[in-house]
Amino acid sequence: MTLTVTTDLSVNTGPSRVEEKLEDKQKALRDSIEKGEPKIFGVSQIVIGLLIISYSIPLLSTETTMILNFGVPWWSGLMFIISGTAAIALEKMTTMKTVSACLAVSVVTIIISVIALILYYVDIASNPATKCHHGSDQWCDQQYYATRFSTGVKITISMVNIVQTALSSAFTAILYNHKRNFTNYATLGE
Repeated sequence: MTLTVTTDLSVNTGPSRVEEKLEDKQKALRDSIEKGEPKIFGVSQIVIGLLIISYSIPLLSTETTMILNFGVPWWSGLMFIISGTAAIALEKMTTMKTVSACLAVSVVTIIISVIALILYYVDIASNPATKCHHGSDQWCDQQYYATRFSTGVKITISMVNIVQTALSSAFTAILYNHKRNFTNYATLGE
């Protein structure tokens, strides 16, 4: 706040240059977030979360492995849906608290996504497809097809999970830059 005293001894108050810059930065933050970035990332994350959950349903008909025992597709898919919902909410309520909350959820999503990827690849490595044992009709046995199907579904889900990890990482970097740019000005105004 700036104080000015005129020659007739009247005192006027007005915003300082720092406060004006802070208001400009707040408006720029709000404008950049309202461009649609959070909504695009949010919808993408929700769709990927739903894809992972729906693609994992056929695994219920196969042999139970570590992935199913730990429920990896369900908790990772649910986390992606929560992260997407937070991103969409950010666009509606653009404050530093919501940016920080969305940033925290995005970081947790990246961690969950990496953990899920590790578990998928460990499960695929520890449960490889069985060899084909030809029956009298020259077809492979049922176990061969079941393990091939299970491995294929897990590889597909892990590929979708890689896309989610990249998407969450990009969104986290964007949010971090927005927050960092705004925080530099916020500390000047205090």
